Amino acid sequence: MKRLVLSFGIFCLLVATASAQSTVFEFASDNYQVISEIGDDHARATGEELEALIALYNEDFHFPLEDLDSRLRVRIFATKARYDAYLNRLIGEQRDGFVYLHYTDLAKSELVGYVSDDPDMRTSMVHQSFIQFFRAFIPNPPLWLREGFAVYFEAAQYDADFGSAVYRENLAWLDTLKQLVAGELGTGPIPLEDMLSIDVASARDQIDVFYPQAWGMVSYLINSDDGAVNRILWDALSALDPAASLSQNVRAVQEEALRWVNQQQLLDGFITYVTNRRSFRGWIEYGVDMYNTANYAEAENAFNQALTLNRDNFIPYYYLGLIAYERGNFGLADFQYQSALELGADEAVTLYALGVNAYADNRFEDAVAYLEQTVDVDPAYTERAENLLIRIRG
Repeated sequence: MKRLVLSFGIFCLLVATASAQSTVFEFASDNYQVISEIGDDHARATGEELEALIALYNEDFHFPLEDLDSRLRVRIFATKARYDAYLNRLIGEQRDGFVYLHYTDLAKSELVGYVSDDPDMRTSMVHQSFIQFFRAFIPNPPLWLREGFAVYFEAAQYDADFGSAVYRENLAWLDTLKQLVAGELGTGPIPLEDMLSIDVASARDQIDVFYPQAWGMVSYLINSDDGAVNRILWDALSALDPAASLSQNVRAVQEEALRWVNQQQLLDGFITYVTNRRSFRGWIEYGVDMYNTANYAEAENAFNQALTLNRDNFIPYYYLGLIAYERGNFGLADFQYQSALELGADEAVTLYALGVNAYADNRFEDAVAYLEQTVDVDPAYTERAENLLIRIRG
């Protein structure tokens, strides 16, 4: 009898656990149906973010969202294990990050993911949510357009307070693409004709080349100063047919957008565009070089350009502080150093810079405080700090 009671108790526990694990929360917005294992608030927040993102995507595409036959389906699991089990059941494999499962019936297609603290998860969500959006209207777009735009939008930022998404340029692949174009990686870009018609298997075999090149092609066609180049992209999008196969859409793009284009000129323009672009790292390296040659105006411009790409890195602020100090603008230097410190700059280095700056500005009490903190953090600064402290005190 005791054994029977124990078995029944275990059975009840298993039933309760299974029930808790299968609890889902749903939120329906204008364009999305979100199914979340996390909670009502999570489902709603996800739906609101996706609505903001789809509005951002559609600023370029102008698809008739009101014509969607059904809401775009999104499913988010509480754990990676449950996500893996779901994908194994549907497609017989596991993935990291979000995945878009596309079917002929849009109502069965869904964006699937799981909760994780990894910041790459949001990038994955944005990437795959664009693909879901694009394929809802054009089920079989050329792969370079699909993935190129997906990478193009990856760095989009969402502001929950305003309920809006803002485009932020994604240059994650720029340095790799510059190396490919320069022949520094042992291989060059995929030939244009092959790139235009590439399929999933071929792209996967050349994944480290395909992704930077697909992004680069879209970025170039959008950002080129030549209106004729910009038109190629919009003509390509206009050529796409929702009812066409992949091969048919590839052929339509080639015939309607590229038939009259001088491909060598297009390639030359692309190479020039890529060569002249700088990533965050590129601007930092250039700025440091300019600072070291005392070309402060050019260095300042470089570090400000870097900040347009990433405002959360301490390096531009620290160097802008050095530049302000060199110009005698001690108040601005203090602000820049403090900003660098808040973002994780080396504490001893930055405190010492603050101390030197305060000393030059005749703020001697502040200088003493900063210099003493510097020595507390790193005794290697003792001699340098003492030299200034002697001047202040004596």
